[in-house]
Amino acid sequence: MAVDLIQIRNLKTYFFQGKGVLSKWFGQGLKIVHAVDDVSLTIKKGSTFGLVGESGCGKSTLGLSVFRLVEPTEGEILFHGSDVVKMNSAELRAFRQNAQLIFQDQFGCLNPRMTVGQIIAEPLLLRDGAQARQEDIAEEVAELLSAVNLDPDAAVKFPNEFSGGQARRIGVARAIALEPEFIMADEPTSGLDISTAATVLNLMQDLQDKMDITYLWVSHNLNQVKYMADDMAVMYLGKIVEMGKTKDVFHQRAHPYTKALISAVPQVDAGQQKETIFLEGEIPSPINPPSGCYFRTRCPNVFKRCEQEEPRLTDLGGGHFCACHLHN
Repeated sequence: MAVDLIQIRNLKTYFFQGKGVLSKWFGQGLKIVHAVDDVSLTIKKGSTFGLVGESGCGKSTLGLSVFRLVEPTEGEILFHGSDVVKMNSAELRAFRQNAQLIFQDQFGCLNPRMTVGQIIAEPLLLRDGAQARQEDIAEEVAELLSAVNLDPDAAVKFPNEFSGGQARRIGVARAIALEPEFIMADEPTSGLDISTAATVLNLMQDLQDKMDITYLWVSHNLNQVKYMADDMAVMYLGKIVEMGKTKDVFHQRAHPYTKALISAVPQVDAGQQKETIFLEGEIPSPINPPSGCYFRTRCPNVFKRCEQEEPRLTDLGGGHFCACHLHN
């Protein structure tokens, strides 16, 4: 039975905007952006958890909050039972050696003034410190490049000498350098063509099988999440509206927002008939979200209760959760 690696409980990450430094404390001109608004989820060890939603829904902020690259406002982030939110600098450093990031911008996260070998060696040098031997580090870098299907000779080249897919694999090599248990992949195939993206996906699956890595897979590409993720959650305006096993969310979708998202996914089978659900209106501002259900301003099934009461995640059976008054 799979054990829980990460448990996120009632996580809130707010950003405060105001006219001056005192606005946060005295409230004058203060605006609060509800980027992540009371989210709870569990990620099983060795699995892939997909997080999907429209741009601006808070999925990337949630992932960055796990690493405290963005400081959470409230809540708990348990990693092997230890709360990341309460960790001191030494504990946080140890956690970050065991948890790594693959950033969305494949070139922006690579220092253009460093060679690929230096980029991949950096975490190894930080780990080993003054005891690091150049020969050992060079050997590890060569092994890591081979692991992501790049020639070890690539170590002497600079990032601008590589294609987007190769740059992405360099980022993967750096992420696995310290053999982490957990990796957050933020739009890991953005900007890549279909064949190159498929190569990256297969590579990451192989690494997961060999190294027992746990992924938090942040993406707006639902076909990709369907292929990669064991479990998934759908976010809307900082909240989770549906969550469960990926096959259940896709085939027994319950929330009107999930239905609309999945209906817009292109189908490979040209003969397959499906109805695309078009949502009217714009996503409300996270500074001033609607009362009751955040989705009610765009929902085709809205009724009076939706305006008055916020829906809670309800178990529909088998760990399939939905936050909608239609199911409560």
